[in-house]
Amino acid sequence: MTELAEDCRSRPIELIQVASGYRLQVRQAFSPWLSRLFEARGDRYSRALLETLSIIAYRQPATRGDVEDIRGVAAGASIIDTLLERGWIRAVGQRDAPGRPTLFATTRQFLDYFNLKSLGELPPWQEINYPPLTFPD
Repeated sequence: MTELAEDCRSRPIELIQVASGYRLQVRQAFSPWLSRLFEARGDRYSRALLETLSIIAYRQPATRGDVEDIRGVAAGASIIDTLLERGWIRAVGQRDAPGRPTLFATTRQFLDYFNLKSLGELPPWQEINYPPLTFPD
């Protein structure tokens, strides 16, 4: 892998390590030119979906109720379903509480999609927390 990474150093591609292993990808500096070649627009995610994903990533394992408490609004089933379909979250158990709510956590696919090796690479919550969401104690 070291040899391959070194070989790519002078090329428009790079070898990066992600949670599930390694990936060859185009260097970020070349993305403006590549985006002109492909007319397809990237996926657009709603603020609610991204907030829900962030809460699960930072508080995992978390229930839908945890997300609702933090966001202050109902977390629609469609948002959780979308995150499950994308493979970014998965059910990891049930909380020992009335109703036995499902606990969700992020997956390796989540880490891979966001070019992370581990959850430790997430920026501190305070750096991205706009507008402020507060975690109840």
